[in-house]
Amino acid sequence: MANDAFCILLNRMQHHVLGQPLSGFTDTWFGRALGQLPPLSSLDVAAPVVSFIVGPEQGPRLVLSSSRGHGAWREGSYILVATPFAPTLPPEQLRAYAATLERSLIEGQQEMDRSREAANGLRNLLFMSISNYTLTEMLDYVYEQARRLLNAVGMMVLWLSEHAQVWRLPENVEVLYATGSITDAEALFRSPLASLLNAEHKLIFFPMPLRDGQEEVSFRLAVPLLIENQIRGALVLDLNAPQLSPHAHQVAEWLADQVIVAQGADRLQQKAKKAAALQERERLAREMHDAVMQSIYSLSLFAEAGKRFASSGQIDRVQEYLQQLSETAKQALKELRLLLYELQPAVLEQVGLVEALRQRLEAVERRNGITTRFEVEGSATFPTHIEDGLYRICQEALNNALKHSSASEVTVRLSVKAKELQLEICDNGIGFAVNDPKCIYGEGLTTMRERAQQLHAKLTVESAPQQGTCVRIVLPLTEEAVPEASSRFHPE
Repeated sequence: MANDAFCILLNRMQHHVLGQPLSGFTDTWFGRALGQLPPLSSLDVAAPVVSFIVGPEQGPRLVLSSSRGHGAWREGSYILVATPFAPTLPPEQLRAYAATLERSLIEGQQEMDRSREAANGLRNLLFMSISNYTLTEMLDYVYEQARRLLNAVGMMVLWLSEHAQVWRLPENVEVLYATGSITDAEALFRSPLASLLNAEHKLIFFPMPLRDGQEEVSFRLAVPLLIENQIRGALVLDLNAPQLSPHAHQVAEWLADQVIVAQGADRLQQKAKKAAALQERERLAREMHDAVMQSIYSLSLFAEAGKRFASSGQIDRVQEYLQQLSETAKQALKELRLLLYELQPAVLEQVGLVEALRQRLEAVERRNGITTRFEVEGSATFPTHIEDGLYRICQEALNNALKHSSASEVTVRLSVKAKELQLEICDNGIGFAVNDPKCIYGEGLTTMRERAQQLHAKLTVESAPQQGTCVRIVLPLTEEAVPEASSRFHPE
């Protein structure tokens, strides 16, 4: 575009100006001044408005201010304002310059704030991705940012099925998330959305028709989710705004990057769960072979030996083997009960840490004749990965007490205070020498130390021969754990 004033300064007719490059006007002083303009790419990033004084050697001079304009499809353009320059400006002009400068500073600060918030958003989402947050929780966080930064009123995330190659077909696309004003995925495919995304491989936006009672025009943004330049999904946002912000495209692309991170983290979590389930099955199979099968084999040997001594009339030896037979059968029963409990569906996700520990003591230790005591002081809400780590450490300590300590009493104490959590598992068993490498570096204690290290917790083991064993975990509390009202109870 070129108005009359611009053409007069260039000494050209309008049809000689439109569509011509700036470099073609260097034969006039104003054309040469245009050569001083900063690159269009630098405007709106380093300095939203650049002003300098231009003019002929003899005659009135101008203050030329340049800024960047935004078109509907992201084309950039110069916005030029030429103002007569005087050594002493009138008060009205000084106020106008001050207002322009203040507005530029505010816009620059807002841009810095948006960039900082986008960086913080990606950092927080990365933390959520390694903290076992669900995909829905991570996308909820993305939507909250979209509401705050873009005034979004709806969001949908579409993802191409794993083995599908055709994006345009609704049956090949999974709806990972939908909230607010966007609920009908098939309607999106009936619109030009899918074809435009496939053709353009870039952000698409279009105004939405006014609905009954709606006064402001809203916009719909669709951002392709690209992985190795292939469309794997789309982020669709409805914005309730009278006009599209010049920064909306960039913010929407930041949010799309977060969606890709969230989806990738969710896939990794699912693979990790499958790997953990396979590892757990292999562990149970080893324990079945190493412990239960060996015990059953010992039962058959003791029974056969007792039968042989009974036939020869050696009753005292028969009594001895019967005693060994009884003790081995009890130990096998303990191990079978433990394996059966571990084969049950996980209760931790269903009932939480406290109730899961209570159910474990009820189902395994008490049924094997061990007196149990469970003490809880205070309470807090913990992320899933912290509850899982604490439960696994406690489970390993209880397993060791059941299999190796010959304990008749077990106490579990869980204490939540203002700045730390303590979990103790103590028994009155035979104990062991804590400086014995065979014990302290055994598989059970090694696993507990590794789990405590992953939680950034401190694990200590106190034990001595015939003095029992006490395993203690101390976990400093952060913002992840929110202490609740303190309570104390001692279920027997």
